[in-house]
Amino acid sequence: MAAMLRTTAGVHRLHGADFGENSEGGSGDGDVGPDKHLGWAMANYTIARMADLNDRDIALFFGRIWMDDGEDFHIGRRHIRDERNDPLVLDWRAPLSEQYYRASAHDRKDVAKRRRFGFQGARITGFEDENLLLGEAVASEILTSEIERPRTGPMRDIVATIQPEQDELIRRGAATNLCVQGAPGTGKTAVGLHRAAWLLYNYTEKLDKAGVLVVGPNEGFLSYISGVLPTLGETSVWQVTVQQLTGAHTATAVDSYEAALVKHDARMALVCERAVWGHVGTAADGGITADDGLLIADGGWRWRLGLNYLETAITNARKHTRTYTAGRKSVEDAIVQGARRQAEIRSGHSPDGKWATKLKRAPAVQAFLDAVWPKLNTKTVMKKLYGDAAFRADATRGILTDDEAAHLTAAKGGKRTPGDLLIADEIESHLKLREPSESFGHIVIDEAQDLSPMQCRAIARRSGKGSVTVLGDLAQGTTPWAAASWTDQMRHLGKDEVEHTELTTGFRVPAVIIELANRVLPHLGVDVAPARSIRADGSLDRIRTADLESGVHEAVAKALAEEGLIGVIAADDRAAALRPLLEGTERVELVAASLAKGLEYDHVVVVEPAEIVEAPATGGGTFDGVGLRHLYVALTRAVSRLTVVHAQDLPAEMEA
Repeated sequence: MAAMLRTTAGVHRLHGADFGENSEGGSGDGDVGPDKHLGWAMANYTIARMADLNDRDIALFFGRIWMDDGEDFHIGRRHIRDERNDPLVLDWRAPLSEQYYRASAHDRKDVAKRRRFGFQGARITGFEDENLLLGEAVASEILTSEIERPRTGPMRDIVATIQPEQDELIRRGAATNLCVQGAPGTGKTAVGLHRAAWLLYNYTEKLDKAGVLVVGPNEGFLSYISGVLPTLGETSVWQVTVQQLTGAHTATAVDSYEAALVKHDARMALVCERAVWGHVGTAADGGITADDGLLIADGGWRWRLGLNYLETAITNARKHTRTYTAGRKSVEDAIVQGARRQAEIRSGHSPDGKWATKLKRAPAVQAFLDAVWPKLNTKTVMKKLYGDAAFRADATRGILTDDEAAHLTAAKGGKRTPGDLLIADEIESHLKLREPSESFGHIVIDEAQDLSPMQCRAIARRSGKGSVTVLGDLAQGTTPWAAASWTDQMRHLGKDEVEHTELTTGFRVPAVIIELANRVLPHLGVDVAPARSIRADGSLDRIRTADLESGVHEAVAKALAEEGLIGVIAADDRAAALRPLLEGTERVELVAASLAKGLEYDHVVVVEPAEIVEAPATGGGTFDGVGLRHLYVALTRAVSRLTVVHAQDLPAEMEA
């Protein structure tokens, strides 16, 4: 390990110096030396690598396998080699490590024996061996204790506890679009993050250039998962909320509930398309008739393009170009080509590029283009859509009702709402292509069931030809536009060829808690299988109280007697009222029910389920079942113990 650190430091010094020398302009065109871009890349890589090798708080390995041929390998979070460059520890993402995770007594995969190590930080606390040659499955106490280990902060990696079914999903090829429906506690978020790390390791050349993006529902969720990928040695992954990705976090106004429904609706994509492409006219709009074509003055020459030629040019541009700006250029090029042919016939030679540039600037050409394919930008289209009633009526006719279209109006002072920024993003996509640097080779999308069709489309535009890993649970959809099916959601994300899978085996949430949540599941109106848990531990308590604050205080005091992090989850208004009671209490986090999704706590105190069920959706509106879904989420955040505190009767759905 020390030798690898010394080698990495040497590489850093070499390339850092070379980059500095080249950056100062010391190398001429004829000099022979390292390329400065390689130097920059290597210098930056080695910084992260040295930090990785210096991390002494993480166990270097967690497993070992002995193969049938006598070879043996340690498996860990990073590769380590000896002075002869032979591997001492294999990275968990290496192809051979797959056998460590998937070998079983019934399918050994050439593995004779497997050893699991127990650790406290970087210190070995024990180990256990599994002789696969005996053909008997043996439960692992180390694996169980690691899965059940108390939470003390943000999400951890699961490299030591990856299950065979999780490993299969993590190691899908880079071209695979993967959609994972996962019940609570099945590890879908961990699968997505570890898949990102695995892809970067095994498709380095492709994804280092194209990049990997993780999209989460909110900043609290991103904070919770932020340490996982760096622990796995990946620091180049950009992690953002969907609001940050679309610019919605910069919005200075807020939509009404009804306006938000319209602006997030899939039909808005058609409105935006019509608002842009509806500007395309006909040759007649440019003053062209069958008798009078387009007359272009070119010095002493005159070129004339007829009605049929120009109509064909417009039709072809509309049919074969992906963006409005490209379409205008296509018509412009067709005009130049038509004039060029006439010039070649008359003069016997083909005009050069300067001639073409000059011809494009001819007043007659510009006037024609402005009439049939006017220049546009996003601001212009938005202003017309929101401020011109006649234009808005044309753009929305047959798509939105009059009442719905009325919500497409500018806020006071020209301020933009999150919905406005989504519409602007959609409009811009029709005007011009995104820069290649704005697209990613792979995008991991968590809690994807809550994305609106318009948010999905915005993400799809940043995926381009890349692939996606989509994670979520339809039962936990709590936005007004939550997905009803993954097929529709993947279509909005622009992916037709998709591998769908469903995770139902829970590793994190004990069975006694899952069974309570499963009582609520049939009332959520979604077609998903109930979860089952492999964990027989855990506890479930109920506290009926006349005074909620006293009940919460009692529940938290009992929870603090045990190890781990405690989450107190209540309806949003109730959470605000409880804040003074819990402020400053160590190991306790107060969470509004609407923001609890994706989080985990050792002990969860759910406060007044009836209030959670009755609370309105974010934004002030309401829709059937949103409160029950918030309750389902709250009940499934505990990985060890759950306490339900209530003064009112529990919802009937919990008693079924």
